[in-house]
Amino acid sequence: MARCLFQARDLRDAERKDIAKRIDPSAKRLAEKLAFAHTFEAVDSEMLDTMLKARWVKHFRTRKLESDRATPTSWLAPFRLIAACKILAFPLRLKHLWSLNFMRPYFSNKNKRDTFFFLTHEYYLSRAFTLAQRVDCAINHYSFEGQNYGPAYHRSVYQSPRGLALWHRVVDGTSYSINLRATEDNRYEGDLSVLCFANDTRVCRVSFSYVDGSLFGLPPERTMFVTRNQTDRNPELQRFRDSFKQNSPPYFCLASVCGIAMANGMRAIFMVKDDAQIAYQKRYAQGFRNSYSALWEAFGAQEIDDRRAYWMSIPPKLTPVSIVKHKNRAVTRRTNWLEIAMSTRHAMLEDRTSWAPPPIDGEALALLRPAHKELR
Repeated sequence: MARCLFQARDLRDAERKDIAKRIDPSAKRLAEKLAFAHTFEAVDSEMLDTMLKARWVKHFRTRKLESDRATPTSWLAPFRLIAACKILAFPLRLKHLWSLNFMRPYFSNKNKRDTFFFLTHEYYLSRAFTLAQRVDCAINHYSFEGQNYGPAYHRSVYQSPRGLALWHRVVDGTSYSINLRATEDNRYEGDLSVLCFANDTRVCRVSFSYVDGSLFGLPPERTMFVTRNQTDRNPELQRFRDSFKQNSPPYFCLASVCGIAMANGMRAIFMVKDDAQIAYQKRYAQGFRNSYSALWEAFGAQEIDDRRAYWMSIPPKLTPVSIVKHKNRAVTRRTNWLEIAMSTRHAMLEDRTSWAPPPIDGEALALLRPAHKELR
Protein backbone atom coordinates (compact mmCIF):
# COMPACT_ATOMS: atom_id res chain seq x y z
CA MET A 1 0.00 0.00 0.00
CA ALA A 2 2.77 2.39 0.98
CA ARG A 3 4.60 1.57 -2.24
CA CYS A 4 1.53 2.53 -4.29
CA LEU A 5 1.24 5.82 -2.41
CA PHE A 6 4.90 6.63 -3.11
CA GLN A 7 4.44 5.84 -6.80
CA ALA A 8 1.34 8.06 -6.98
CA ARG A 9 3.23 10.87 -5.28
CA ASP A 10 6.17 10.54 -7.69
CA LEU A 11 3.81 10.60 -10.67
CA ARG A 12 2.05 13.70 -9.35
CA ASP A 13 5.38 15.47 -8.76
CA ALA A 14 6.54 14.60 -12.28
CA GLU A 15 3.36 16.04 -13.77
CA ARG A 16 3.78 19.22 -11.78
CA LYS A 17 7.30 19.60 -13.16
CA ASP A 18 6.01 19.08 -16.68
CA ILE A 19 3.35 21.74 -16.19
CA ALA A 20 5.99 24.13 -14.85
CA LYS A 21 7.94 23.50 -18.06
CA ARG A 22 4.77 24.10 -20.12
CA ILE A 23 4.57 20.46 -21.18
CA ASP A 24 1.03 19.10 -21.39
CA PRO A 25 1.00 15.89 -19.23
CA SER A 26 -1.68 14.27 -21.38
CA ALA A 27 0.34 14.99 -24.53
CA LYS A 28 3.42 13.55 -22.86
CA ARG A 29 1.59 10.34 -21.97
CA LEU A 30 0.35 10.10 -25.55
CA ALA A 31 3.86 10.62 -26.90
CA GLU A 32 5.21 7.94 -24.59
CA LYS A 33 2.56 5.53 -25.74
CA LEU A 34 3.21 6.23 -29.43
CA ALA A 35 6.97 6.10 -29.08
CA PHE A 36 7.03 2.78 -27.30
CA ALA A 37 4.23 1.19 -29.27
CA HIS A 38 5.98 1.85 -32.60
CA THR A 39 9.65 2.45 -31.93
CA PHE A 40 10.38 -0.27 -29.40
CA GLU A 41 8.32 -3.17 -30.55
CA ALA A 42 11.37 -4.67 -32.29
CA VAL A 43 13.49 -4.67 -29.14
CA ASP A 44 13.47 -7.51 -26.65
CA SER A 45 12.78 -7.03 -22.96
CA GLU A 46 16.32 -7.71 -21.76
CA MET A 47 17.81 -5.00 -23.98
CA LEU A 48 15.21 -2.46 -22.90
CA ASP A 49 15.66 -3.20 -19.21
CA THR A 50 19.43 -3.07 -19.47
CA MET A 51 19.76 0.05 -21.62
CA LEU A 52 16.92 2.17 -20.31
CA LYS A 53 16.03 0.70 -16.91
CA ALA A 54 12.75 2.59 -17.15
CA ARG A 55 9.81 0.94 -15.43
CA TRP A 56 7.19 2.59 -17.65
CA VAL A 57 8.65 1.02 -20.80
CA LYS A 58 6.91 -2.25 -19.93
CA HIS A 59 3.48 -0.65 -19.86
CA PHE A 60 3.54 0.43 -23.51
CA ARG A 61 5.65 -2.15 -25.32
CA THR A 62 3.20 -4.02 -27.60
CA ARG A 63 5.21 -7.12 -28.47
CA LYS A 64 8.67 -8.68 -28.40
CA LEU A 65 10.64 -10.49 -31.04
CA GLU A 66 9.57 -14.06 -31.66
CA SER A 67 13.21 -15.10 -31.69
CA ASP A 68 13.78 -13.42 -28.30
CA ARG A 69 16.85 -11.72 -29.76
CA ALA A 70 17.47 -8.14 -30.85
CA THR A 71 17.50 -7.30 -34.54
CA PRO A 72 20.70 -5.89 -36.10
CA THR A 73 19.25 -2.37 -35.96
CA SER A 74 17.48 -2.57 -32.62
CA TRP A 75 20.33 -0.80 -30.85
CA LEU A 76 19.09 2.37 -32.60
CA ALA A 77 15.74 2.23 -30.84
CA PRO A 78 16.76 4.05 -27.62
CA PHE A 79 18.27 6.88 -29.62
CA ARG A 80 15.17 7.13 -31.80
CA LEU A 81 13.03 7.32 -28.67
CA ILE A 82 15.13 10.17 -27.33
CA ALA A 83 14.80 11.99 -30.66
CA ALA A 84 11.06 11.33 -30.79
CA CYS A 85 10.61 12.90 -27.37
CA LYS A 86 11.51 16.25 -28.92
CA ILE A 87 7.89 16.46 -29.95
CA LEU A 88 6.95 17.01 -26.29
CA ALA A 89 7.93 20.62 -26.83
CA PHE A 90 4.99 20.92 -29.24
CA PRO A 91 1.96 19.40 -27.43
CA LEU A 92 -0.67 21.00 -29.66
CA ARG A 93 1.14 19.88 -32.81
CA LEU A 94 1.40 16.37 -31.39
CA LYS A 95 -2.36 16.16 -30.82
CA HIS A 96 -3.03 17.49 -34.31
CA LEU A 97 -0.63 15.00 -35.88
CA TRP A 98 -2.06 12.02 -34.03
CA SER A 99 -5.61 13.05 -34.97
CA LEU A 100 -4.65 12.60 -38.65
CA ASN A 101 -4.22 8.84 -38.00
CA PHE A 102 -1.53 8.74 -40.69
CA MET A 103 0.49 6.03 -38.96
CA ARG A 104 -1.96 3.19 -39.42
CA PRO A 105 -1.69 2.80 -43.24
CA TYR A 106 2.05 3.48 -43.37
CA PHE A 107 2.91 1.13 -40.54
CA SER A 108 0.92 -1.82 -41.80
CA ASN A 109 4.38 -3.31 -42.35
CA LYS A 110 5.30 -3.83 -38.71
CA ASN A 111 8.94 -4.59 -39.49
CA LYS A 112 9.65 -1.08 -40.75
CA ARG A 113 8.00 1.10 -38.12
CA ASP A 114 9.62 4.43 -37.41
CA THR A 115 6.68 6.48 -36.21
CA PHE A 116 8.36 9.82 -35.70
CA PHE A 117 10.62 9.59 -38.76
CA PHE A 118 10.43 13.38 -39.14
CA LEU A 119 12.18 13.72 -35.76
CA THR A 120 14.19 10.54 -35.22
CA HIS A 121 16.62 11.23 -38.06
CA GLU A 122 19.12 14.03 -38.29
CA TYR A 123 17.12 15.79 -41.02
CA TYR A 124 13.68 15.67 -42.60
CA LEU A 125 13.15 16.87 -46.20
CA SER A 126 15.88 19.52 -45.98
CA ARG A 127 19.00 20.22 -43.98
CA ALA A 128 17.71 23.79 -43.58
CA PHE A 129 14.51 23.04 -41.60
CA THR A 130 14.18 23.70 -37.88
CA LEU A 131 12.56 21.22 -35.50
CA ALA A 132 9.28 23.14 -35.47
CA GLN A 133 9.27 23.32 -39.28
CA ARG A 134 9.78 19.57 -39.51
CA VAL A 135 6.74 18.89 -37.32
CA ASP A 136 4.68 21.39 -39.33
CA CYS A 137 5.74 19.72 -42.60
CA ALA A 138 4.50 16.33 -41.38
CA ILE A 139 1.19 17.85 -40.28
CA ASN A 140 0.74 19.72 -43.57
CA HIS A 141 1.51 16.68 -45.70
CA TYR A 142 -0.82 14.20 -44.02
CA SER A 143 -3.63 16.69 -43.44
CA PHE A 144 -3.51 17.61 -47.15
CA GLU A 145 -3.80 13.98 -48.23
CA GLY A 146 -6.61 13.34 -45.76
CA GLN A 147 -8.58 16.37 -46.88
CA ASN A 148 -8.11 15.95 -50.63
CA TYR A 149 -8.06 12.22 -51.42
CA GLY A 150 -10.39 9.32 -50.76
CA PRO A 151 -9.97 5.68 -49.72
CA ALA A 152 -9.14 4.34 -53.19
CA TYR A 153 -6.15 6.70 -53.39
CA HIS A 154 -4.93 5.74 -49.92
CA ARG A 155 -5.26 2.02 -50.61
CA SER A 156 -3.22 2.33 -53.80
CA VAL A 157 -0.53 4.63 -52.41
CA TYR A 158 -0.11 3.11 -48.95
CA GLN A 159 -1.06 -0.55 -49.30
CA SER A 160 -0.42 -1.63 -52.89
CA PRO A 161 3.14 -2.89 -53.54
CA ARG A 162 3.28 -0.96 -56.84
CA GLY A 163 1.29 2.09 -55.82
CA LEU A 164 -1.06 4.25 -57.89
CA ALA A 165 -0.56 3.89 -61.66
CA LEU A 166 0.07 7.29 -63.27
CA TRP A 167 1.30 6.44 -66.77
CA HIS A 168 2.08 3.38 -68.91
CA ARG A 169 3.46 2.69 -72.37
CA VAL A 170 4.92 -0.32 -74.22
CA VAL A 171 7.86 0.38 -76.55
CA ASP A 172 9.42 -2.43 -78.61
CA GLY A 173 8.06 -5.05 -76.24
CA THR A 174 9.30 -3.28 -73.10
CA SER A 175 6.72 -2.06 -70.59
CA TYR A 176 7.38 1.37 -69.06
CA SER A 177 5.32 2.77 -66.21
CA ILE A 178 5.26 5.53 -63.61
CA ASN A 179 3.60 4.97 -60.24
CA LEU A 180 3.05 6.93 -57.04
CA ARG A 181 3.47 5.28 -53.67
CA ALA A 182 4.45 6.01 -50.08
CA THR A 183 8.24 6.04 -49.82
CA GLU A 184 9.21 2.61 -48.56
CA ASP A 185 12.84 3.16 -47.56
CA ASN A 186 14.03 6.61 -46.42
CA ARG A 187 10.72 8.27 -45.74
CA TYR A 188 12.45 11.27 -44.18
CA GLU A 189 13.78 12.14 -47.65
CA GLY A 190 10.23 12.65 -48.93
CA ASP A 191 6.92 11.10 -47.89
CA LEU A 192 5.78 10.13 -51.39
CA SER A 193 7.78 8.80 -54.34
CA VAL A 194 7.15 8.94 -58.08
CA LEU A 195 8.72 5.74 -59.40
CA CYS A 196 9.66 4.97 -63.01
CA PHE A 197 9.81 1.29 -64.01
CA ALA A 198 11.10 -0.57 -67.06
CA ASN A 199 9.82 -4.16 -67.17
CA ASP A 200 9.02 -4.04 -63.45
CA THR A 201 12.54 -2.86 -62.62
CA ARG A 202 12.79 0.57 -61.05
CA VAL A 203 15.06 2.96 -62.94
CA CYS A 204 14.32 6.22 -61.10
CA ARG A 205 12.74 7.72 -58.02
CA VAL A 206 11.72 11.34 -57.35
CA SER A 207 10.33 11.98 -53.85
CA PHE A 208 8.31 14.89 -52.50
CA SER A 209 6.01 16.05 -49.70
CA TYR A 210 3.12 18.46 -49.51
CA VAL A 211 4.19 21.54 -47.53
CA ASP A 212 3.12 25.12 -46.87
CA GLY A 213 4.52 27.88 -49.08
CA SER A 214 5.26 30.01 -46.01
CA LEU A 215 8.33 27.81 -45.47
CA PHE A 216 9.91 29.67 -48.35
CA GLY A 217 8.72 33.17 -47.47
CA LEU A 218 5.65 33.05 -49.72
CA PRO A 219 1.91 33.25 -48.97
CA PRO A 220 0.59 30.33 -46.87
CA GLU A 221 -0.86 27.83 -49.33
CA ARG A 222 -0.27 24.14 -49.92
CA THR A 223 2.34 23.20 -52.47
CA MET A 224 4.85 20.44 -53.21
CA PHE A 225 8.48 20.23 -52.14
CA VAL A 226 10.62 17.90 -54.29
CA THR A 227 13.38 16.54 -52.07
CA ARG A 228 14.98 13.48 -53.69
CA ASN A 229 16.12 12.46 -57.17
CA GLN A 230 17.74 9.06 -57.50
CA THR A 231 18.49 7.08 -60.66
CA ASP A 232 19.02 3.32 -60.34
CA ARG A 233 22.03 1.95 -62.21
CA ASN A 234 20.89 -1.31 -63.81
CA PRO A 235 20.57 -2.87 -67.31
CA GLU A 236 17.01 -1.55 -67.64
CA LEU A 237 18.33 2.01 -67.46
CA GLN A 238 20.13 1.57 -70.77
CA ARG A 239 17.01 -0.03 -72.22
CA PHE A 240 15.10 3.12 -71.26
CA ARG A 241 17.68 5.35 -72.93
CA ASP A 242 17.49 3.24 -76.09
CA SER A 243 13.71 3.53 -76.18
CA PHE A 244 13.54 7.26 -75.38
CA LYS A 245 16.37 9.04 -77.17
CA GLN A 246 17.70 12.29 -75.67
CA ASN A 247 15.67 11.67 -72.53
CA SER A 248 16.24 10.27 -69.05
CA PRO A 249 14.06 8.82 -66.25
CA PRO A 250 14.34 11.91 -63.98
CA TYR A 251 12.76 14.03 -66.75
CA PHE A 252 9.83 11.58 -66.92
CA CYS A 253 9.41 11.55 -63.14
CA LEU A 254 9.57 15.34 -62.98
CA ALA A 255 6.92 15.57 -65.72
CA SER A 256 4.75 13.31 -63.57
CA VAL A 257 5.36 15.58 -60.56
CA CYS A 258 4.08 18.47 -62.71
CA GLY A 259 0.94 16.44 -63.44
CA ILE A 260 0.36 15.92 -59.71
CA ALA A 261 0.73 19.65 -59.12
CA MET A 262 -1.73 20.36 -61.96
CA ALA A 263 -4.31 17.99 -60.47
CA ASN A 264 -4.00 19.82 -57.15
CA GLY A 265 -4.30 23.27 -58.73
CA MET A 266 -0.80 24.29 -57.63
CA ARG A 267 0.64 27.14 -59.68
CA ALA A 268 4.16 26.64 -58.35
CA ILE A 269 6.20 23.97 -56.58
CA PHE A 270 9.53 23.96 -54.77
CA MET A 271 12.69 21.90 -55.05
CA VAL A 272 15.50 21.36 -52.60
CA LYS A 273 18.85 22.97 -53.39
CA ASP A 274 21.68 20.48 -53.86
CA ASP A 275 23.57 21.37 -50.66
CA ALA A 276 20.37 21.23 -48.60
CA GLN A 277 19.48 17.68 -49.69
CA ILE A 278 19.71 15.60 -46.52
CA ALA A 279 22.20 13.06 -47.95
CA TYR A 280 24.53 15.81 -49.24
CA GLN A 281 28.27 15.27 -48.83
CA LYS A 282 30.78 17.90 -49.84
CA ARG A 283 33.07 15.39 -51.56
CA TYR A 284 30.23 14.58 -53.98
CA ALA A 285 29.24 18.23 -54.45
CA GLN A 286 29.32 18.17 -58.26
CA GLY A 287 27.18 15.04 -58.44
CA PHE A 288 24.58 16.57 -56.15
CA ARG A 289 24.68 19.76 -58.18
CA ASN A 290 23.96 17.85 -61.40
CA SER A 291 21.18 15.73 -59.85
CA TYR A 292 19.38 18.58 -58.13
CA SER A 293 20.02 22.27 -58.78
CA ALA A 294 21.14 21.86 -62.39
CA LEU A 295 18.09 19.70 -63.19
CA TRP A 296 15.70 22.19 -61.60
CA GLU A 297 17.32 25.07 -63.49
CA ALA A 298 16.98 23.16 -66.76
CA PHE A 299 13.21 23.11 -66.18
CA GLY A 300 13.15 26.86 -65.63
CA ALA A 301 13.25 26.83 -61.82
CA GLN A 302 14.72 29.83 -60.02
CA GLU A 303 16.66 29.82 -56.78
CA ILE A 304 15.07 31.46 -53.74
CA ASP A 305 17.58 33.63 -51.88
CA ASP A 306 18.45 32.45 -48.35
CA ARG A 307 16.01 29.52 -48.48
CA ARG A 308 18.23 26.80 -49.99
CA ALA A 309 15.44 25.90 -52.39
CA TYR A 310 14.17 26.52 -55.92
CA TRP A 311 10.80 27.77 -57.16
CA MET A 312 9.27 26.39 -60.37
CA SER A 313 6.06 27.53 -62.04
CA ILE A 314 3.43 25.04 -63.17
CA PRO A 315 3.52 24.37 -66.09
CA PRO A 316 7.30 24.84 -66.18
CA LYS A 317 8.79 27.54 -68.38
CA LEU A 318 11.15 25.90 -70.83
CA THR A 319 12.87 27.32 -73.88
CA PRO A 320 10.48 28.19 -76.74
CA VAL A 321 10.66 25.49 -79.39
CA SER A 322 11.01 28.21 -82.05
CA ILE A 323 14.52 29.08 -80.85
CA VAL A 324 15.70 25.56 -80.03
CA LYS A 325 18.51 24.27 -82.25
CA HIS A 326 17.19 20.70 -82.57
CA LYS A 327 13.48 21.40 -82.94
CA ASN A 328 12.29 17.91 -83.86
CA ARG A 329 14.19 16.37 -80.98
CA ALA A 330 12.77 18.94 -78.56
CA VAL A 331 9.21 18.41 -79.76
CA THR A 332 9.52 14.62 -79.42
CA ARG A 333 10.99 14.92 -75.95
CA ARG A 334 8.36 17.37 -74.74
CA THR A 335 5.52 15.39 -76.29
CA ASN A 336 6.51 12.53 -73.96
CA TRP A 337 6.51 14.90 -70.99
CA LEU A 338 3.09 16.28 -71.91
CA GLU A 339 1.65 12.77 -72.25
CA ILE A 340 3.01 11.83 -68.83
CA ALA A 341 1.84 15.04 -67.16
CA MET A 342 -1.70 14.74 -68.52
CA SER A 343 -1.95 11.02 -67.73
CA THR A 344 -0.77 11.71 -64.17
CA ARG A 345 -3.23 14.57 -63.81
CA HIS A 346 -6.08 12.29 -64.89
CA ALA A 347 -5.04 9.50 -62.49
CA MET A 348 -4.80 11.87 -59.52
CA LEU A 349 -8.21 13.39 -60.22
CA GLU A 350 -9.87 9.96 -60.17
CA ASP A 351 -10.12 9.99 -56.37
CA ARG A 352 -9.63 13.65 -55.49
CA THR A 353 -12.37 14.60 -53.04
CA SER A 354 -11.77 18.36 -52.89
CA TRP A 355 -11.76 20.63 -55.93
CA ALA A 356 -10.45 23.77 -54.28
CA PRO A 357 -8.32 25.06 -55.83
CA PRO A 358 -9.51 23.74 -59.21
CA PRO A 359 -7.04 21.66 -61.24
CA ILE A 360 -4.91 23.32 -63.91
CA ASP A 361 -6.28 22.47 -67.33
CA GLY A 362 -5.37 23.51 -70.89
CA GLU A 363 -2.34 25.50 -69.81
CA ALA A 364 -0.44 22.23 -69.89
CA LEU A 365 0.16 22.96 -73.57
CA ALA A 366 2.83 25.35 -72.33
CA LEU A 367 5.01 22.28 -71.91
CA LEU A 368 5.43 22.32 -75.68
CA ARG A 369 6.16 26.01 -76.10
CA PRO A 370 8.06 26.80 -73.01
CA ALA A 371 10.94 30.00 -71.94
CA HIS A 372 14.40 29.40 -70.33
CA LYS A 373 17.30 27.00 -70.85
CA GLU A 374 16.89 24.08 -73.21
CA LEU A 375 17.39 20.50 -72.09
CA ARG A 376 19.98 19.27 -74.59
